[in-house]
Amino acid sequence: MDQLGSRLKQLSSELREYIETRIDLFVLNLSDQITHWISISIQKIIGFSTIGSGLLFGMIALAIYLGDVLNNEALGFAIIALPLILIGLILAFSKPFGIANTIQKQLMVGVLESLEDKSDETKLEIEEPKELKEGKENG
Repeated sequence: MDQLGSRLKQLSSELREYIETRIDLFVLNLSDQITHWISISIQKIIGFSTIGSGLLFGMIALAIYLGDVLNNEALGFAIIALPLILIGLILAFSKPFGIANTIQKQLMVGVLESLEDKSDETKLEIEEPKELKEGKENG
């Protein structure tokens, strides 16, 4: 009976250690995913900002060129601003949740896929104690 009690204590301590290890692993995987998404987001923000700046300067140059061609600089800027205003109005007054929901779904799919990939890589196999293996081999 004493052996059973000591084995139960050992089993409970090993189970506690296993659970703590799984929690630590989960926290590490989660923090890895969060930092990965943050780094990707920062890279995309910088990239889109650079593209936006380039488009802005390109549109200014085009507006100045059109102003020179039409001999009216204000008209050149108005011609360039008109499509931007129309696009802005369409985006502002169209279904506001349509685009947001699409983006949210894409982000969630990406997060879930990356979490599934990580969980497949980090599955732990539980080994049987030596006594049970030896018992099966002998029995």
